[in-house]
Amino acid sequence: MAKTRIRRKDLKKPDEFVTQTGKAVEWISAHYQIVAGVVGSLLLLGAALGITSAFRSARSRDANTDLALAMASLRGSDLSNAATSLTDVAERWSSTSVAGLASLLAANTEIRLGQNDNAITRLSQLMSESSDELPSYLRQQALVAWGNALEEKADWTTAAAKYQAAADLSGPYTAQAVLHEARAREQLGEKDRATELYRKLYDQFPEFPDRELVRSKIDV
Repeated sequence: MAKTRIRRKDLKKPDEFVTQTGKAVEWISAHYQIVAGVVGSLLLLGAALGITSAFRSARSRDANTDLALAMASLRGSDLSNAATSLTDVAERWSSTSVAGLASLLAANTEIRLGQNDNAITRLSQLMSESSDELPSYLRQQALVAWGNALEEKADWTTAAAKYQAAADLSGPYTAQAVLHEARAREQLGEKDRATELYRKLYDQFPEFPDRELVRSKIDV
């Protein structure tokens, strides 16, 4: 194997790493104020981001705590107080993801109290202002609740439209939405459409608890 010969003059050459490091040190020394300003700005930016992150975490934690307390009031007998508490949470934390859920729960509670006009107004506002921020299953639940409130007012046409919109979304309330739309169509005298929906419910949701009732509505 041939050996590489190291010449004496090669040993006298300055090390490249040392040379470049020296140049960097000289440049930093000559531009100390610029370097100090950049480093200081980066440190301030890092501190600001850290503070913002901590603030958001604390805000999210507080919002969830308030929501949990308001939801606990639903287990009591004073539904009016529960609706008020949920409304307060929705307003207090309007800039967080908690607000949409609190508002939806408040609307459901108002329906249980027979305050259907209040619920419809709340749901209309929720779907117009926060629809894009809500997960699909919450949008679906909001539309079903909206349909429920409209049913209580015997507005079958609009209720059927809300249930149809809910059924078009992906979520756990699809079967419920199809059933309620079928009932609304029956009230409107749209027998063929109602039968079609009952058939859809029977075929696509074999685990639906009211399956025998659905079966009675169609020719099997």
